[in-house]
Amino acid sequence: MAIAAAIPWNVILKALPMVVVTAKELWNYWSSRPRTAPVDPNADVTTQLVSVGERLAALESAEAAQAKLVSQMAEQLQAIARRAAIGYWLGLSGLLLSCGALLLAAFR
Repeated sequence: MAIAAAIPWNVILKALPMVVVTAKELWNYWSSRPRTAPVDPNADVTTQLVSVGERLAALESAEAAQAKLVSQMAEQLQAIARRAAIGYWLGLSGLLLSCGALLLAAFR
């Protein structure tokens, strides 16, 4: 039970709606984006280069969106880790104080 108390469930539960909304936005983006036609190997070279350039631009925009999402997730994890560390140190200091109080009570 002590391990469950050390996990910042309150923070995790508060962050869940934002995670769900972001996941839905990403799903909607990827499911509704227009599909590009495959590059025709028999087409003119300039047409092929234009098609490849469009695909590259789409991949770069997708990479930017993924990088933003990963950055947001890292910030959330950092905040959770910070709060967990504070809880750990407060718990440890409480344990040490209680041990000290027990020693004082035992040797008085």
